[in-house]
Amino acid sequence: MNKTFFCEIDGFRTEVIDFNPEAEHRSCMLCLHGFGGNARTFRRVAPLLTPYFRVWSVSLPWHGKTDGDGKVLNLESYADALGTLIHRHGFENLYILNHSFGARIGAMMAIQFSGFVRSLYLIAPGGYYPPEDLMFRFLGSFPMRRLILRNWPLFPFVKFLIPQLPEAKKAQTYKALRHIAWSFPEISLKARGELSRLKTFKGKTVVMAGENDRLLKASYANVIAGYYADSAVEIIPKAGHLPMAEKPQEVADIVLRYR
Repeated sequence: MNKTFFCEIDGFRTEVIDFNPEAEHRSCMLCLHGFGGNARTFRRVAPLLTPYFRVWSVSLPWHGKTDGDGKVLNLESYADALGTLIHRHGFENLYILNHSFGARIGAMMAIQFSGFVRSLYLIAPGGYYPPEDLMFRFLGSFPMRRLILRNWPLFPFVKFLIPQLPEAKKAQTYKALRHIAWSFPEISLKARGELSRLKTFKGKTVVMAGENDRLLKASYANVIAGYYADSAVEIIPKAGHLPMAEKPQEVADIVLRYR
């Protein structure tokens, strides 16, 4: 039985789903979703991992039931607060399964908690492909800050990132993109100078990419893997940008193979 609880992480009242609260595992698998997702994004792959890990999934700021109006997301302080929270719960090892935008936070946690984080699993990770940061830089620029208080300037960007966005999620998705843009450059691994520090992480890094992902080409996975000291690349056949939803068994098999 899943359990949802709320806690404060770097000033954000944060929604967390514990997929196996009764388990006594000393290793935690932390799931961090991408833009437009929430803690439930990993609901198909999580049950395949619960026999081996205590699985926590977090709704990041401005997603799911996590609030954060008027705040800026800072990768360093948020990653530090999240890692400290998990450590205080008595876990001995941390494994991070992160997707797209969430991979920025996962990368920071790997740097900050290198001895605690055993493996980093990056699914179509954000923060490495230059056009992504260019988008956030543009939307967060001074001329755009007031303009994007309205939704229509954000429409083409949201349409590109999430082509089939349900009507019920539009308001929250526009809000999330607006706040993420306003958080630039604090949400950028490159602008913060963090990319050069990734090799300090000595655990295993696995870069997963969907064969048919149109947002992050599978061929770019090797470039991302090159930032890490001990890395591997796994291309998931017939998968797009959401392999954990499209091919949960394949994702779980990769995680277990490198744990």
